[in-house]
Amino acid sequence: MLEHEKKLQENIIEYVLYLYHTEDLLRSLSLNKELVEEMLIDKQGIKGRDRGKLMRWYQDMLHEMESQNMAEKGHVEEVYQVIGELSYVHNALMTTLNDKDYQKLFEEAYPGIVELKKKSDNSVENPIELCFNGIYGVMVLRMKKKKITDETLEEVKKFSNLLTYLGKRYQDVREGKMVLPKPQQN
Repeated sequence: MLEHEKKLQENIIEYVLYLYHTEDLLRSLSLNKELVEEMLIDKQGIKGRDRGKLMRWYQDMLHEMESQNMAEKGHVEEVYQVIGELSYVHNALMTTLNDKDYQKLFEEAYPGIVELKKKSDNSVENPIELCFNGIYGVMVLRMKKKKITDETLEEVKKFSNLLTYLGKRYQDVREGKMVLPKPQQN
């Protein structure tokens, strides 16, 4: 099983962060298929059927990013689809399921979410997406060996705690261990 397939099956939160990172890797290679093959596939030594599967996965992402003009920013549709699913679980935990543990985690993370929303010029509304953006932003700063304030690390830890819990509940839904209320229709 390829890395992205494993993350998709086992940890949806890691999967979304993996997609964020893959988008940035593809951008760093100028969305160039040959460079992707050379730098991301050949260097891993993946052979046979897995090599073909991985190349198709990268090609699909490249195609979507090119066709949607994402050479500099933006996310592939799959990111938004998964964030939408996570948001549905989030809303259920906050309201109909009245999950006190989750509500407490959200309450702790909320001030940081509001602050991050302001820093994004209110261009991102979804609190779950904002948590991903905060966590990924710190990951990028660490890779660049940039200084990160203790306050930022504390807020990102709260985002991480929230998403970890949400990811577990999402997995519970996928495995049939938790049932969400059906959306109401008008």
